[in-house]
This record gives sequence, structure tokens and C-alpha cells, in this order.
Amino acid sequence: MLPEEGVNAVRVVVALLVRGDYEELETLTEGRRLSASDMAAALAGHDLVSPPEEAFRQLEVTGADQVSAAERAFHVTFPLWTAREGLSALRLRLTVTEIMAGVWAADLDGIGP
Repeated sequence: MLPEEGVNAVRVVVALLVRGDYEELETLTEGRRLSASDMAAALAGHDLVSPPEEAFRQLEVTGADQVSAAERAFHVTFPLWTAREGLSALRLRLTVTEIMAGVWAADLDGIGP
């Protein structure tokens, strides 16, 4: 199960995607896996909306790794919501890493069905 601080990292990423702040998200993730243009291309034609709070309580953790003695990483799949469909077929795949006690970082692994 993903600790609440990790869930908060997912909330930040989703909020930036919903606002269309792809450049800010690229800066936050240091563009390690997806650039702002990759995000824009993956979401072209989709009008994202904020998901209900309950969606964050039902995160799908698809794996976890102990990266080092102080770091652990969780692989998460999160459904995205659109104005047209509500719950959409689009999924955000990300890795959320506790880089030190209580400090979390997120990397976007992909966006798609």
C-alpha cells in the first residue's frame, strides 16, 4: 500500500496534468521519461478533469521495489477522468519514490489506454 505522502505526490502530478501544466510537470520530473511535448501528444483531444477524491484512495500499486536502504519505489497506475467520459480508458503510469523519510518524487512512465 502506498503511504499517504506518496498518494499526495500522485495528487500533484494529476493536478498538473488536469491544468495542462506539462512544462511544470516536465521540470518537476526532470523530464526523465516523458517530456512536456510527450504529455501533450498523449493527451491531445482529451479534456481532463479532476478525479473524485475516492480515486486516490483506490490507487492500483502494480509493484514495489526497495531501491536502497533509504529509498523505496512504488509503481502506480491511476485512471484519468475526462469531461466527456468521466472515468476514461486513459491511464497514468508512474513510479513514486520515497527518496528520504517523508520526501517523495514522481516519474511519469506513460499515459495511454
